[in-house]
Amino acid sequence: MTLPMSNCKRKLATLWFSGAGVLFFVLLLQTIFGRYGNRSPDAWSWFLPTILPTLSLVIGVLVMDVLGKGLRAIVVDAFLFRLTFGISTAYLVAVLLLFLLQPFSTVSPFDLLNQSNLWLGPFQGLVAAAMGAFFVKSPEESQEKAHVEPQPSAALDGDSAALHPHQ
Repeated sequence: MTLPMSNCKRKLATLWFSGAGVLFFVLLLQTIFGRYGNRSPDAWSWFLPTILPTLSLVIGVLVMDVLGKGLRAIVVDAFLFRLTFGISTAYLVAVLLLFLLQPFSTVSPFDLLNQSNLWLGPFQGLVAAAMGAFFVKSPEESQEKAHVEPQPSAALDGDSAALHPHQ
């Protein structure tokens, strides 16, 4: 079974931006209420690399799609979409639980954040691999886009670089 690629991209983008927004505001409130004391920058330094790489991938590809330079696939396998959506949801929930359950832990907030890298790092790798199916161009498509037609005006001027852009 297949699903429209554009719908899948929108759903994944909505999930990631909504999830990241919730996480951002949870951390912002914890920062405002002094949860991290004078080490708030450390909490933000941990958080931003946890979320921003995937958000950057999503927004970059959505912009490329709007500009007409994105992946031209029309449909995607429904299982792959559900898997990607499920892994992404589980990852975002794991990060959220880390912030929400910190106050109940006997471990200091910063030790907990550092320990979480043991499981969130590999988890983020799985998310990135799954997201790549929706937000990265295939090598064949990249080569198609790389082919540049010579400019007629440059060809008339005898500009050999314009006639052979790959040299």
